[in-house]
Amino acid sequence: MRKGRSLGRQDVPHLGHVQWKAIYAPGTIEAHGYRNGKLILTERRETTGPAVALRLTTDRKTIAADGEDVALVSVEALDSRGRAVPTANTNLTFKVTGGDRLIGVGNGAPNCLESDKQPNRSLFNGLAQVIVQSAKRSGTIRIEALADDGTLKPAVVSVSSKSASLRPSVASTVK
Repeated sequence: MRKGRSLGRQDVPHLGHVQWKAIYAPGTIEAHGYRNGKLILTERRETTGPAVALRLTTDRKTIAADGEDVALVSVEALDSRGRAVPTANTNLTFKVTGGDRLIGVGNGAPNCLESDKQPNRSLFNGLAQVIVQSAKRSGTIRIEALADDGTLKPAVVSVSSKSASLRPSVASTVK
């Protein structure tokens, strides 16, 4: 539905998808999904403004302080109304403090040639991800994301690492 007017109905082929041709205009677009004549889904998308801030969210708030556990941190670019901006591609720098370490970054771009290990990554479709690994001691892990050009408000999130039993291992004597 665009500007209160339907662009028509289509049946979804088995394991397929449907699409409509529409002329772009800023605003809101809404889609209604039907199965056997019954409404089963409504999705709405709204044009966003330019990105002004970053948001970090973690897959969990506590991880084990065993030197192996990880937290996944999602990075999003937001507009002034807090909506995710799917066109943002800003370069970011990440800082991890608390004795823990950043072990990977990504953005889902299939052609991205940026390092997966460095604390830098560009957004792709407004998104990126950071993987942080715990140390072998408990404490607070602080993850910060900053736009390299300073155009976006930075974001910070914290994850707690709690004492945990370490897995038995054999120490290496090779030097």
